[in-house]
Order: sequence, then C-alpha cells, then structure tokens
Amino acid sequence: MTKVGFEIKKLLLQGAGKADAFLIFNIGLNVVAGASDTGKSFAYECINYVLGASDTPEIPNEARGYEWALLEFFDKSTSQSLTLKRSLSESQKNDIYFFYADIAHLNNVSYESLSYDSKAKNSLSSKLLSLCRCSYKNILRNCSKGETGAFTFRKFVYLMMMNETRIVQKNSPIFMGDTKRDKNSTAEIASFFTVLSGLDYEKYIKPESVEMKKAQIKGAIDELTLIFGELQKDIAEAEDDLDGYVPQQVSEIIKEIENSIKQQRIGVEEFEKDRENSLAQLGLIMRDRGRITDNLAKFKLLKKNYQSDIERLGFIEQSHDYTGQLADVKCPICHTAMKSPKENKEIYFIAIDKEKAKLNAHLIDLQGTIDDFEKELLEIERSIVKQQENIKSIESKLENQTGQISKALIEHERYQKIRDKANAIQNNKKKLYDTQSRIQELNERIDNTKTTSNKVEVKKLSDELMEEFCNLIQGLLEDWNFIDISRENTVFFNKKDNDVIVNGKTKASYGKGARAIINSSFIIAILLYCKQKALPHPGFVVLDSPLTTYKEKDKRNNEKNEEVSESVKNSFFKNLAKSSTDCQIIVFDNETPPADLHGITYHHFTGNQDIDRTGFIPV
Repeated sequence: MTKVGFEIKKLLLQGAGKADAFLIFNIGLNVVAGASDTGKSFAYECINYVLGASDTPEIPNEARGYEWALLEFFDKSTSQSLTLKRSLSESQKNDIYFFYADIAHLNNVSYESLSYDSKAKNSLSSKLLSLCRCSYKNILRNCSKGETGAFTFRKFVYLMMMNETRIVQKNSPIFMGDTKRDKNSTAEIASFFTVLSGLDYEKYIKPESVEMKKAQIKGAIDELTLIFGELQKDIAEAEDDLDGYVPQQVSEIIKEIENSIKQQRIGVEEFEKDRENSLAQLGLIMRDRGRITDNLAKFKLLKKNYQSDIERLGFIEQSHDYTGQLADVKCPICHTAMKSPKENKEIYFIAIDKEKAKLNAHLIDLQGTIDDFEKELLEIERSIVKQQENIKSIESKLENQTGQISKALIEHERYQKIRDKANAIQNNKKKLYDTQSRIQELNERIDNTKTTSNKVEVKKLSDELMEEFCNLIQGLLEDWNFIDISRENTVFFNKKDNDVIVNGKTKASYGKGARAIINSSFIIAILLYCKQKALPHPGFVVLDSPLTTYKEKDKRNNEKNEEVSESVKNSFFKNLAKSSTDCQIIVFDNETPPADLHGITYHHFTGNQDIDRTGFIPV
C-alpha cells in the first residue's frame, strides 16, 4: 500500500526572550514520561491546539511569554517536511500559517495563511485532510431531518487523540463527553462509521414531492435496467471468447509459459556467450592470417631479389665471355696493343659461381620457408571458414531461440487477455447481481414512497467488520496482559452503546484505570484497522496518561491494590514498540518504559532542575 498520512517530527514553542521549548518525535513508539507537573499534558494540548482545537491551551506559569506553537511533520506520500504555526494568544488564535519546509528553514520559504473555519476555502481542516488523502465530505448530523454536516479533520482527531480526561470516560471513545446526552451524538456515531467503512453520507437535500421521488426512482430503475442488459451482453460475449478456459487453468498456462520463456532466455544468454567466444577466437585467427600474409609477402619479395641477383650474375658472366672473344687492336692514340687480362679470367668465373651457389642455397631455404607459410596460411583459411560456419550456426540457433521467445510472448499476451476477460466476467457477474439487487430495492422503494419525514438512520458497520475490529482490540489487550490469552472471543461490540464488552462486562463496570487501558486499545485499533484496510487516517495516535491511573485487582484478599503491574506496563510499551514500526504512537505518561526497551524515542522529565531535563519548558 502507498504510504499516506503524516508523522509528527517536532513540537516547538517560541517567544521573545524565551528559550525554545521543544520535543522531537519519530516513526514508531514515542514516550514522554516522568514526574507530574512537568508539562506532559501541556505538550499534548499544544499538539491538539495546532491541529485545530478551538480553545487555546491552559498555559502554566513557567510557559508564559511563549507566543507561537509550531508543529513540524513529515508527509509520507510526498516525503516532504511541513510546518504548522499557530498563535498562542487568545485574541490571535486564528492566525495559522502553513509552510512547505521544516522548522529550521521557515525563513527561506513562503507560507499560506489558513483559516480556522472549516467552511473557508483555504481552511486548516481541508489542508490536513488532503495530507491524509481523505476525500470524506459529509456525515449525518440530525437523524430526524436527515441533515448532514461537513466531515472535518477534527472528526479524525477525536478518534486518534485522547487526553487524560477522555481516556478514562465510561462512554465509548467515539464520543467527546461522558454524559448520557453525549451517548446519542449522531455526528460522532456517523464519523466513526465513515472512518471505519470509508463511506460518506449523502449530502442533505430538501425533501421533494412523492411524484418527483417516484419519477427519480423510476429513472434510476430504467438506467440500471439498461446497465443490467449491457452487463448480460458483455458477459455472454466474453464467455464465448474464453474457449472454455477457467481462470485457474489460464493462470497455470501463463505460469508454464513464463517458466518456458525464462528457460529460453537462459538458452539465449548461453548462445550469445558462445557467439562472443567464437567471434573472439575468429579475431585471433584473422590476426594470425594477417601476420603470416605479411611475412609471406616479404619472403616472396626476398626470393624475387635473390632470383634477380642470380640473373644479373649470369648476365655478367655471359658478357665477359663475349668481350673475351674480341680481337686485339692497337690504341688509336699511342698505337699500343690492347690485350684482355686473360690471366685473371679463371678466378673471375670461380667467384661468380660461388656467389651464384650461395644465392641458390638461400633460395632453397627461402622456398622451404615460403612453402611452410603457405601451408600454415591454408590451414588458417580452413580454420577461418570453420569458425565462420560455427558462428553462422550459433546465430541461426540464436535466431531460432529468439523466434521461439517471441512466439511464447505472443501466447503469453493472448492468455493474459483471456485471464483478464475471465476476471472481467467475474467482476461483471458481481455487478450484475448488485444491479439486480439495486433494481429490486428501488422497485420496493417506489411502492413504499409516500409523504414521510426525511428521517435517516445512522449507518452501522457489518457484524463481520466489527468482529475484525474487536479482534484487533482483543489482540492488543492480550498482548498487554490485560486479559487472558487462553480465552477466545472475549471482546464484543455493543451496538447500543457503540462500545466494546470485555470479558462479559461493559466498560462502565470497570474502574478508571481499566477504562483507560480499554479506551487506549480502542483508539489504537482504529489506526491499525484503517492501515490494514488501506483507509484514510492521519497515521498516528496520541495518548495522555493511559497507564497512570490503571491498577490491577488484588490477587489475594490480603494483598493491596497495587499501581500498574510491571507485566502490564512492560507489555504495553513492548507491544506498541513492536506494532508501530510503520506508524506513529505518542504516549504521555508518568510511567516510564522498561530500561531495556530499545528502538523507541524517549523523553524523560525529571521534575528536578539538578537532574537531566526538568520538563517540557526549559528552566
């Protein structure tokens, strides 16, 4: 589920010449405990006041001079820090400002002025409801006339915050007071219904004539009849497209296709790895071919040079023979006979022969090397062809595997559409049943429509939902060691009193301390219930003195009625620390949590200036 609501991060009081009074809070369990008269209840009232209470808190002497109360909180849906600021002056209590920033950065951002009046366009109530993603509009205000009123954020506050007076009242926690008159408050009963059901009341409209009412009902019946026919048609057409499949069978086929696609994708990955390896191997072979080709070209060029040298020596040898055959002649200048040096001719030819023999030996060696290179080059060419064929084969397999995946994806999409149609058929059948029931109900209303009062009954939650709600309360009371965990169904909802019966007793028959425990479980259960059902809720609970007044029964006739037992107190704190990891619970009490309890935010007020923190207001 998407996180909605907000959590309180900091309460701060400011005043000229006054040191800031503050409390830091976090997600989960927050405990402010310690001595009496240290400002715990005053801090509670300051939170309540900033959240829209009509009366300014009763300011103790040590807090005089503080002018503003600020509440920093964290919007969980947008991860945005926000701050509310309200004047503590009675004459200026309607001065309310809203900042999109934490308290440390208020001077750097603009602000909105909010109105205390919930009917105003830019009201504090509408701003806080929007942060809870709550769209409730109306609640029943008067049963006899059917009049409705606006659902405001204060309706939530009564169901998530309890001061030290309300927490011990005999009445249900949904009521603001503890008198008989308060026990029948329509607005508060209707608010409780709306918060736990997520359903609004229809806005009050002035009664119309009987004829007009019947005409409207008849129009609604006609419209629903058309819808009924369309639903029947849609269901019939969709069932023809199912090819006889049932949702469970289609889901199994989809699962098989998904498993097949998964395996085929693994095969594709393996083929791709093989192709990469083959391409790398081909690259190495190609580099070897290039190297050998280069060397072969060089050796062939060298061979050509050797052959050219041999031919040149042959030419020289042949030309020498020709010059030796020329006749001796006299010099035209000095008339001396010109003779060839026949005495060196034999040595000359021997040198040429040796040089030719040497070159021929080099040619033989060189030709052997060239033959080896050409043979190696031929083998490499064969390897290249073989590797190219291997790559081509892998790519063919890869293409085939990819094609199979594409076909499987098409099948997967087809069966998903079949499953969607099957689900749509189920939904339409439910709509068909609901529409038919509604048509029947409207037909009965036409017969019974007459000139009557506009009286409206307060809606009640179904027995199934109330049982779920009571199970949450019972679970809390068991975890707190308040009731015996071995007994089943010890918490029931009394529709007459809109309250719970615990261990067969009404809450009014319990003492104050036990009532505080039961009322606390009631308020926390509302938070847990809304969280489980994904219903709008601010996301936190604030309790003032849930344990201070509680006392256990005497275990024997000669034992005294002791204060809160360690088992109840420790279980209370430990359970709330464990169950509030994704919400926020703030407890103000004289009782302190167990020393070994970690993972909570704890403020201890000593009441003594010489020992740690004295109280909420700094000395």
